[in-house]
Amino acid sequence: MAEKNSHGRRYEVELDWWYVSKETLRKALVAFAVLAVAVVWGVYAYTHREESLLKRAQRELATAEELLGKARNLPEAKRLTDELTTAAGKVAEAREELEKGRPQFAVNDALEAQAIAKRLLGGISSARGDATVLEAAGKVEVQRASRATWEPARIGLQLYEGDFLKTGSNGAADVMAADGTMYRIRPETLFEVHRSLTSGAGADGRTRRSEIKFIVGTVDIDTGDSSSSTVMTDAARAEIASRSRVGVDVDQSKATGLSTYRGSATLATGDTRVTVGERERAVAAYGGGGISAKTRIPDAPSPRRPEDGSVYDLKARAPIHLAWTPVRESVRYRLQIAQSRLFVPDSIIVDLSDRTRPEADVTVNEEGSYFWRVAALGKGGLASEWSAARRFKATAGGSKLGAPDTVPPDLVLARPQVNGTIVIVSGKTEAGASVTVNGEPADPDSTGGFKKIISIHREGLNVVEVKAVDGAGNQTVRSENVVIQYF
Repeated sequence: MAEKNSHGRRYEVELDWWYVSKETLRKALVAFAVLAVAVVWGVYAYTHREESLLKRAQRELATAEELLGKARNLPEAKRLTDELTTAAGKVAEAREELEKGRPQFAVNDALEAQAIAKRLLGGISSARGDATVLEAAGKVEVQRASRATWEPARIGLQLYEGDFLKTGSNGAADVMAADGTMYRIRPETLFEVHRSLTSGAGADGRTRRSEIKFIVGTVDIDTGDSSSSTVMTDAARAEIASRSRVGVDVDQSKATGLSTYRGSATLATGDTRVTVGERERAVAAYGGGGISAKTRIPDAPSPRRPEDGSVYDLKARAPIHLAWTPVRESVRYRLQIAQSRLFVPDSIIVDLSDRTRPEADVTVNEEGSYFWRVAALGKGGLASEWSAARRFKATAGGSKLGAPDTVPPDLVLARPQVNGTIVIVSGKTEAGASVTVNGEPADPDSTGGFKKIISIHREGLNVVEVKAVDGAGNQTVRSENVVIQYF
C-alpha cells in the first residue's frame, strides 16, 4: 500500500515480522545470565589474583632475606663474597619490582636469590677455589678456615685461603693450585692454603703465583710454564721459579730444607737470600741460625727394565728383574715397590736401602698392579729425587681350564668430575687389567679400582674414552661425555 504526502510524494511502508518461540527466548536469557556471571567472576578473580600474587611476592621476598642472612653468617662467608653479592642484588631487585607494582617479577627475583642462598647453605658453591685435591690415599683431612673440626679430604674437593690440609702417617695427597702448580704432600705433613695471584707478565700475558704456609712434613712442588710458587715456613721463605721441581721439608726442630731437582728456587731468612740451583740443597735453621752451605744432590736414576705396564704370570713363579741407570755419585740405591701410585707407607711391600748395584730381582705372590721407583743415595745419605715410577702387573695367566680366555674384562665407570679443565675419571675393572683414559695409562689398584686425572683444554662437549685390557689381550671400551666451560 502506498500513501501520498502533502507534496504528492509516495512513501512505501514495509513491515518485517520475526517469530521467536518461548524456548528460544528462554535459552537466550539463560545465556545472557551466564555471560553476566562470567564477567562478574572474571573481574573478581582478576582483582583477587593480583592481591594473592602480591602476598606471595612478599612471602618469597621474606624467605629470600632470611636465607641470605643465614648464608652471610656462614664461617666461610668471606670467600663467598661474589655469590652473596649476587643474591643480595636479586633481593634488592625483588624489592624494587614490588615498589613498581610488578609482583610477578618480584617473585622471580626472590626465587633466584633463594636458590643461590640454598646452594651456599648446602655447601655447594660455584666459586673457584685456590687449590683442588686431585688424589688422596690413606688418612688425609681438611680443616676449613674459621672452623675447629677436621673432615676427610676427597677427590675434587676445593680448598680456599686459610684452609689446612694434613696427612697422617699413612696418608698422601696430590693438590693442584689454581695457577697449575702441583703439590705432592707426603705422610705426616701439615700446610695452610693461601690465595693464588695473577699478574700481567709471562708468555700469555699473565704470571700466576700460588702460596702455601708450611708447618711440618715434606712437600714436592712442580711449577708450570707460567706459574711460580711461594712456600713460607716458620724459619724461611722459599720462592720457586716457573718450570721448576723442588722438595721442601720441615723437621721437628722447624729447620727448613730446600732441594732443587729442576729449575731454581730462592731460600730467604731475614736479609739473607740464597739461590738454590738444579741438583742443590740448602737448609735454613729456625731462630735466626742462618742458611747452610749448599750441597750437591745425586742425579736421579732412570728405570730401564721392565717396560712400563709389563705383565707377568704368577704361575711361572719366576722373579721379576728390575734395572735402572747407574748414578756415578751414588754409594747405594733405595728401591721401593708399592701397590699405590702415591707410595703411602701401608702400600709399600718392598723398601730396600742396601742396593749397591743398579738392579734387583723381586718376587710377588698376589695378582694386581705394582709400582716401583728408585733413588740414589750419596755420601752422608743425601738422597736424589725419586725416579719416575713404573708399573707392572701380576696376573694368574690368560687361560682358564686349558681354554683361551676370550672374555673381555668388566669395566664400570663413575660419572667424571669436572673442575675447570681438570677431569677426574674413576671406575673399576678386573684385577690385573690395564686401563687407559684418552690414551694415557691409569693405575688400577690390586682390586681393579682406578682414578685418573686428565686435562682437556677444548671448550664445549668432549668425549672421554676409557679402555681396559686384560692379560689375554681382551679389551672393553667405555665413553663418557664431559662439558668444559671457561669462566
